[in-house]
Amino acid sequence: MSTAAVQQCNTIRERYYPRAEWPGIQYESAVTRGQNSDGVLLELGCGREAKRLKRMSQAFSRGIGIDLEVAGQYAANDHARLIHGDGHCIALQDNCVDVIAMANVAEHLERPAETFAECLRVLRPGGRFVVMTVNQWFPPIAAARMMPHSLRQIANRVASGTAHEDTFPAYYRANTLNSLEHAAREAGFTVDELRYMPHHPHYLMFSPIVYRAGILLERIIRPIDGLRHMILGVFNKPTSNGEAKP
Repeated sequence: MSTAAVQQCNTIRERYYPRAEWPGIQYESAVTRGQNSDGVLLELGCGREAKRLKRMSQAFSRGIGIDLEVAGQYAANDHARLIHGDGHCIALQDNCVDVIAMANVAEHLERPAETFAECLRVLRPGGRFVVMTVNQWFPPIAAARMMPHSLRQIANRVASGTAHEDTFPAYYRANTLNSLEHAAREAGFTVDELRYMPHHPHYLMFSPIVYRAGILLERIIRPIDGLRHMILGVFNKPTSNGEAKP
């Protein structure tokens, strides 16, 4: 993907997608809201560089990141430490974090019920669990679901330059409002917020012409709520009296 093409697409994006509407901005706002710098943030699937975790953890006393690609190559600092692992078995004690964040991970969970139960376990009573993930019925995602994994790897390599090893298997077992809500409630969470969000066609930024076509498709399907690209879910762990913190 050429730098010039990406720059042109970013210029187009600024014209059609106000920054306040970006799913990533809304996700980070949901994670950091109400923090007074004394809480602990856990991000599941923080990635190799943990850029988002390092940014969001500034609103907390410290941050913890868990990812399959973290292998001790990062030294701990005042705000964040990284742990090699995944969300099916979180290597933390009970009731030890205030907010859990999980972006673009739910689609890769083979056993989402286990991950959600683990999140409930490590959250303190009244804690918040914020999930951002793709909608399995967004047309390009629906098409990708029918592809074999090897073909998805090739498509991602062509569209975004993603290395084959960075295209992980996807299961889409908690990627509608209903399935995400079901997984959360079954684990014991209450629902604070759950909605679909539009998103720019970032997967088409290899060509400004193709990117514009993607914007046109996104604009056509945007009024159909259940076909929007992204989902944001905010869930709360009840306090000892059964209530969720505001």
